[in-house]
Amino acid sequence: MNKFNKGVLYLLLVILIASALFVFQYYLFASTITDLRTLPTSLLIAVIVYILTQLIKRFIQKKMPWYNWLYYVGIIAIIIPLPLVSTEGDWIFSVTRYGTLFLLLPPVIEFILLLRKKPPVS
Repeated sequence: MNKFNKGVLYLLLVILIASALFVFQYYLFASTITDLRTLPTSLLIAVIVYILTQLIKRFIQKKMPWYNWLYYVGIIAIIIPLPLVSTEGDWIFSVTRYGTLFLLLPPVIEFILLLRKKPPVS
């Protein structure tokens, strides 16, 4: 991977981590079922930015490691409360809170692996 692609990858990872933290923070502080069902525009924008950044990252990388598929669990955790109109209970809060952590896992793992990778000796 050349320096430009590596720099772009670091930038994309920072965007992914920032948007995942924003989404996780929203669900962490959500206190009512209405908060889970009526999502603010800023949260929806953060989710769209996250998904688009993941797609851009796929074009830059040659192969997709297994951990890059974990973010689908986070996306599902965001979608689960939407159709469940009559559902009540604390389990839905647990699903969204812990599920959105899966948005954060892939970029953090990749960021750590990139930092640990030694540059080639020339």
